[in-house]
Amino acid sequence: MSDVCARVPGMRTNLIVSTPDNQWRVRELHVAGRLSRLRRGLYTGAEPDRRSLVEAAVVRLDAVASHETAAALWGLPTLGTSTTMHVTRTRRSQGVARYDGVTVHHASLDPAHLAVHNGIPLTTPARTVLDIARHRSFRAGVVVADAALRMRCCTREELLAVAEACRRWPGVTKGRRVVGFADEQAESPLESISRVAFHDYELPVPILQAVIGGYERADFLWPDYRVIGEADGLGKYTSPDVLRREKEREQSIAQLGFTTFRWTWRDAFRRPDALAYRASQILSRHGYRA
Repeated sequence: MSDVCARVPGMRTNLIVSTPDNQWRVRELHVAGRLSRLRRGLYTGAEPDRRSLVEAAVVRLDAVASHETAAALWGLPTLGTSTTMHVTRTRRSQGVARYDGVTVHHASLDPAHLAVHNGIPLTTPARTVLDIARHRSFRAGVVVADAALRMRCCTREELLAVAEACRRWPGVTKGRRVVGFADEQAESPLESISRVAFHDYELPVPILQAVIGGYERADFLWPDYRVIGEADGLGKYTSPDVLRREKEREQSIAQLGFTTFRWTWRDAFRRPDALAYRASQILSRHGYRA
């Protein structure tokens, strides 16, 4: 396909534009199954990957990747998987349209909120976080905000600046709450949604990644009650040696006078109320009074 050389300017993958000079050759390759048609006049390899589909949506709609799609491109985790691509194009009024597997958001795009990452135009990490926080649940916003701060994709000041720039937009109050609650010490989405569960139940605020006894580290610590919480992600204990070391670790923590309780993704995601109630009961047994 080296003779088909008209490509989309700025894009790094093989999006091919059909022009008067190459249209017959492009058509031959398409009929032969060597090119896939993404839209009229725009093609890619026979098996388009998600990146090519995102680029095609951006070009076709004169938009930028945003929301969950931008988060994926920045490497930020989100709560759940999106079955559609998200793009934003400039409009003075807010609105959403859905078609062809693409969710199109209409909103202003401040130049300060735009970037190019690996050749794809998209919203900056800070704008991406605020967009998700405005449109989705509080805990979904916290997951991506915690990760953005932890991975140093943006700062809290940058998040607040975007919130201020979008101060009259729908959902921005919730977005500000997410920014205020976000904590770079949360090391995983599981820890993020667990924090939200405890917050919603108005439990005492735990210390994250606290050092116990000078060398052991706990996911959550309520120091006034000497209670430790451990968020056990899938695959955390992958071998008998790991299990043995974890048992020894828990015994050493117990000898220091701490009580440890554990939970999984299933607990925090499906029944956050039950997780928070269990935590409250354990804290109550160690002196906590609601």
